[in-house]
Order: sequence, then structure tokens, then C-alpha cells
Amino acid sequence: MKHIFIINPRAGKEKENISVRVREYISAHPEMGALVFNTEYVGHETVLVGRLCHIFEDETVRLYICGGSGTLCRAISGIPNFSMVEVAFYPCGITNDILKVFEGEAEPFFNLNNLVSGTPMYLDLLDFGFGKALNFCSVGFEARVAEEVNNLGRVSIVGTKLPYKFSVLKNSIFFVNSQYSVVADGQELTGKRASITAFNGIVYGGSYSPVGNASPVNGRMKLLLRDTSSLFTVIPNMKEYKHGQLDKLGKSVRVMDISELSIKYSEKRKMYFTADGETYNMDEQNNSLSVRVLPTTLKFVVPSGVALKEQCREGE
Repeated sequence: MKHIFIINPRAGKEKENISVRVREYISAHPEMGALVFNTEYVGHETVLVGRLCHIFEDETVRLYICGGSGTLCRAISGIPNFSMVEVAFYPCGITNDILKVFEGEAEPFFNLNNLVSGTPMYLDLLDFGFGKALNFCSVGFEARVAEEVNNLGRVSIVGTKLPYKFSVLKNSIFFVNSQYSVVADGQELTGKRASITAFNGIVYGGSYSPVGNASPVNGRMKLLLRDTSSLFTVIPNMKEYKHGQLDKLGKSVRVMDISELSIKYSEKRKMYFTADGETYNMDEQNNSLSVRVLPTTLKFVVPSGVALKEQCREGE
């Protein structure tokens, strides 16, 4: 097995320590024969993974992705043949949200020995055509917030929590619900929406868990449709939404179990899209998107003794 570490030196709060920490570990374990690379720009993960998988296409490769949710998303999107690749995640980001489907959450994954000795668990992926997500995909309000937080977070000296709250407040006031043509497993759901989100995991944005029983092993995704977003609905209902008390939000929120989704933005404006917190520029002339579940596709390395939370085990 070929061990390859890919480090995003700009991830998380301790940016200067990630690369040093990982390289010290590799130096202490020369028997691994590991390779290590730092990413140099956003999206470099995808390029690196594609090239390395091609070079070692006849070997089983274990990728150790050292970064946050976005780093993991872009790295997975570069894998050409999932049957020959295992992915371990060393969480160095602000949220590392996909790990919240596991008992113990991120804690067991912080130990590099645990990852090296861990075994793969097959997880579903969300294929959105030009990439793949492990946790969630969203268009509309959440994607607009993600874009602003990413932009502000690069220059913020106070992390992402304040930029996130600022963006939620701003978009609660100025964001306009938009007309979408939506088809979910053949069912048409066209109408004005604030956001359309597909979940493979149970948490996004660090602490928001509107759908707490999504499962990354059942071959389905949870589709959440939000019909309204305004200062008078988003802010007062934030607590209920955050903790998954959707029954208190009335008919403005709808949840479905689906395997395929297509979205067409009906307006001649930019469609905002995010996958695992990473934002992507959409073609304004097309403004359409498809998402489908790839069941039991990713060999995700899990430390010994770590299991999915009970509510996430459907289909395991």
C-alpha cells in the first residue's frame, strides 16, 4: 500500500503547525515510505490526487487528507478509481463536519497512529457532476452564506464564527427567494425556494443539524427544501432549524428521502452552490445542477473501535 499525505497548510486555526506535525510523524515512521505534499491553492487537492492516482494506478493508495471539510471534498473529487483508493481524514479544519456521524466525532481521528492502523468503511458519496461531496450539497441561502464566509474568513482575524453570523443576518435581510425547477426521484417540486439542500451527513456549518438522522450508508440522501428566508423567519426560527425541530417551522420546510435530484435555476442571475462548505462558480447561461447518490463508493478509513452513531446506521 502506498501512503500519501496531502496537507492544506491554510486550513483551520493552527495553520503553521499542520505541516510540521505531519512531517514529524512521517520522519518518525520511515517504514511507511510515505509521500507528503502541501497544497498551494484552492483546488490543488483535486489536481494532486488525480496525478498521484495515475502514477500509482497499479497499487492500493491510502490518502491522508490533512485539512478541513472543503479540503476533503476537493481531494475526493480528484479520485478516478475508487476501488484502488482509501481515504483517511486528519481533521485540521474549522468544522470537520462529516466526522459528526461517528461516535466520538473528530476526537479519534486526531491521532495519526489511529488512522494508519485504521480500516476502511464504505460510505456513500454525493456526485454533483463536476465533483463529489461527502457531507452535503446546497443551492440558495446556505450557499450564499458559505461563499461570503469563505471570502471573509480569508482576511478575518477572528476566525469564521463572526463572519458566519454577519452573513446570516445580512442575507436574512437582503436575500431574495428564487424560482427553481426541482425534480427529486422523478417528482416535480417547482416553486420559489430559499434553499435546496441534500444531506449525506448530519451537521453543517459546525453546529447546524436540521436533519439529524441522515445516513452515509443507506444509498439515499435527505433532501431539505426551505420555502422562505427573511429577517422575520430565519432569525426567530434559527434555534429550531439548528436543532432539527422542523415540525415547529410549519409548511415552510419539507424533508424527503431521495437518490437523485436535478435543479434548474429559472432566473438570469447567479446560482449559488456549495458542496461541503466549498463554493463553486456556476455557469450563468446554464444554471442547472444534478446530484445523485453513489452508494458504498468511498473507502473511508476509520480508527479501530469507532462506529457510526446509532441514528446514522440505517442500511449499514
